[in-house]
Amino acid sequence: MNPVRLGLIGDIHAQMGRLDQVLDHLAAGPRLTGVLLVGDVSRDPPWMLRGQRDDDQRASFAGVVDHITARLGCPVLFVPGNHDPRDIPLPGNVDGRLQQLESIRIFGIGGAGPARFGFPYEWSEAQIEALEVPSCDLLLVHCPPFGTPIDALDHGRGHAGSRAIRAIAERHPGVLVCGHIHEAAGFATLGDCLCVNVGALGEPYGRACVGELVVTADPEGLRWQVVLTELATGSVREASHPIARPS
Repeated sequence: MNPVRLGLIGDIHAQMGRLDQVLDHLAAGPRLTGVLLVGDVSRDPPWMLRGQRDDDQRASFAGVVDHITARLGCPVLFVPGNHDPRDIPLPGNVDGRLQQLESIRIFGIGGAGPARFGFPYEWSEAQIEALEVPSCDLLLVHCPPFGTPIDALDHGRGHAGSRAIRAIAERHPGVLVCGHIHEAAGFATLGDCLCVNVGALGEPYGRACVGELVVTADPEGLRWQVVLTELATGSVREASHPIARPS
């Protein structure tokens, strides 16, 4: 199989200036197979921005996706985040759906929990535990797994991820891509699953950051190489992960 190249973009929160920096970076590299968005794409919810309606939020989300598609000319797959409306009627929405991009099977879990703050898309651990997650290669998830470096709050304030998402990751022989906790970009390995928090363009802790994931076949199955880049500093972090799946 030819290499599959995926751009990974974290919580955008309609920060178009930083998004354009990220798109410039991705456009300068090899052609992408697709782009994955981890959620919190649109402007903040109506109760946070006086006078904004749910329809405005959906339009904001669609505008960001259209902008990325126009710049990069490749499919954009996404899950809504806790700041986004749950029902985003665009073909790239993989929340609760299995979709194939080239040879890569992607399943999405949007929203966040278990804490409830009144955001548009929140859930309980029991709701996630009840999900039927199909066999796939990549989990595209907004909320990170609990108790890892990628759900750690700043200043040692604890962890804000999901135990139910962690249980799913521990059973998943593949890769999990998430966001939500803006300050916790990086990697964690749970069982046979490489988990990646891409970081955030939106505040707080917003910066121009981007992930790139390349999937190649070898005799044992698939090999995944993930690079996280902070554009302002040039800082680069990398991780690789083999998956024993017939290629």
